[in-house]
Amino acid sequence: MPGVMYADHGYWDVYRAWYPLMSILFPEQLGEILQAWVNAYKEGGWLPQFPAPGYRACMTGSLIDSVFADAAVKGVSGFNLNDAYEGLRKHATTPGNPAEGYGRNGLELYLRHQYVPADRIQQSVAETADAAYGDFCIAQIAKVLGKEADHAAFIKRSRNWRNLFDANVKFLRGKNEDGSWVAPFDPIAWGSPYVEGSAWQHRWDVPHDIAGLIEEMGGADAAVAALEQMLRFPPEFNVGAYPGEIHEMSEMAAVAFGQYAHSNQPVHHLLYIFAHAGRPDLTQFWVRKVMQELYTPEAFPGDEDTGSMSAWYILSALGFYPLCPGKAEYTLGSPLFARATLQLPKGKTLVIEGPVIVRMLSMSAVLPLTDNP
Repeated sequence: MPGVMYADHGYWDVYRAWYPLMSILFPEQLGEILQAWVNAYKEGGWLPQFPAPGYRACMTGSLIDSVFADAAVKGVSGFNLNDAYEGLRKHATTPGNPAEGYGRNGLELYLRHQYVPADRIQQSVAETADAAYGDFCIAQIAKVLGKEADHAAFIKRSRNWRNLFDANVKFLRGKNEDGSWVAPFDPIAWGSPYVEGSAWQHRWDVPHDIAGLIEEMGGADAAVAALEQMLRFPPEFNVGAYPGEIHEMSEMAAVAFGQYAHSNQPVHHLLYIFAHAGRPDLTQFWVRKVMQELYTPEAFPGDEDTGSMSAWYILSALGFYPLCPGKAEYTLGSPLFARATLQLPKGKTLVIEGPVIVRMLSMSAVLPLTDNP
């Protein structure tokens, strides 16, 4: 069908920071990009998982849910939101063909058990967590469109991550179809039931319900202790389900940040959780430390993955970060500059005063978005 087309942009890599950054700096172009994904849906019958430029099976989840939800709650225009919602709802309710790059992997099992069983589907913890987050994102669009019944149904589904939280070990953990935990539990084993990481990196895969996860961890103090333990724990790994050491393992082990593997995207929101657990000072300290020590010519944290690493740095350097794309809010961090000025579309200017952000942290860790540029 006629229209624009963008390609080679895996949502798993870039939904956390690149798309939210686009919503600030280039919302008009973002609207055109989103219409390209709508065009793909109208032409092929499914929203893509990893457009290349056709359907390609790659990584977990249907993180295009996040991309559309973040734009919807921020008022980004230039694309057909109703058509987008139709496509999002389809892959969340109708089995597709994940092997060919469309539809959610393990959807039928997810709907039956409210989690994806590890003995039936590879990378089951990641698939479950991504599905629950995707459901939350679809719920946000349903709310924008006034679809109250859908909103309630998808919000209920967004709590499914709790079915894989093991209160005994305090990690998200693989569970078999009969309800038994995958054993033995090795928190440094990489790969399935996780993806490109271990239980350590996927422990906080619930960006939409950080408050609920903190509660399950035993409260704010316990959550802070768990985050600090992650940063102190030796950067050891077992190759697990992988046939050998992959570059993400090597990159984690090469720097002194414990199990915080900034070289890959699943951890990019973790340091901002400190602020939500009542310790914004630790968010400031660790975010600043990552920017200063891991973004140098000698110690770049990993492969760029079509803009994800740079987008994290730009947002963090400005002093705020979208811990949960799909919510119209930012978590305050540690601005590198005393003053930064962004020239926005339509002649608008955004001035960020570093000392003001530091003062705001004493009142609230979260900055609600009240005026979309």
